[in-house]
Amino acid sequence: MKRSQPFLILLMVAVAGLLGGCGNSDVDQALDSDANGFICPACQAKFYTDREVFPTHCPQCQKPKVEMVLGFVCPDDKHVTYAARGRGSAACEQCKQMTSSVRIPQEAELKAWGATKKNKSEVGG
Repeated sequence: MKRSQPFLILLMVAVAGLLGGCGNSDVDQALDSDANGFICPACQAKFYTDREVFPTHCPQCQKPKVEMVLGFVCPDDKHVTYAARGRGSAACEQCKQMTSSVRIPQEAELKAWGATKKNKSEVGG
């Protein structure tokens, strides 16, 4: 994963929030997180790291490609569906409506999603 990718994700979230008519506090809240969530496309391992750690490989299968996880927010029921960032948008897990905004999940949300915390030595970050 390139080091510039997290910056691009944050920029995408900020622009989406501004275009969607959100106030600054909504954008700030969407961009602020205490952790980074990831999923491995090869083995489906869900894990997270401290916010300054970006993995170079999956801690479970050791494959080099992992995807950052975003929270896709449903406009109707406000349910958050967690998925790899490259999806553009995702269908809400509850009502199946397409989501309208994204945000970076917090550590507690990543834990509830089933991710386990990994340190820098486990992910090569």
